[in-house]
This record gives sequence, C-alpha cells and structure tokens, in this order.
Amino acid sequence: MSAYNEAVRHYTIKMMSGFAKFNCLVCKHSVTTREFSSQNGSCRTQAARAMNEHAAVAHGRPLPFSPRVAQAWSVR
Repeated sequence: MSAYNEAVRHYTIKMMSGFAKFNCLVCKHSVTTREFSSQNGSCRTQAARAMNEHAAVAHGRPLPFSPRVAQAWSVR
C-alpha cells in the first residue's frame, strides 16, 4: 500500500439504498451523503471532506492530499 493510500484511509464507505454512509475507522462517527446538498457540489466529496476533517480534529490524523495537489501547491 502506498503512503498516499495509507494517508487517506480515515473512513470506510458503505453504499446504502440511494445514499452512501461514511464511517470513521477509529470511532463510531459517521456521515451520510443525505446530510449534504448537491447545490454545494458532490455530496460524496462533501462527506469525504467532513470525514477527513473529523479524523484530523478528533484523532490528530493529517488531512490527506494527493502528490499531485502537493505539487500544485508547491509551485505557487
């Protein structure tokens, strides 16, 4: 498993009937795509962001980002 994959595995995703449920790997915290509005973009992306922020705040895990994003930030 690559370092990138290890960094982003803060949650699991379970497909339900018409929505996805994101579960924290460390605690019982979860969110569903129903909690977010498609008017703000992809509900899956919003749920994933919420889970990554939860992992950072509640468990001290680093916010993940791909090497591609890191490269874009370092070029600026």
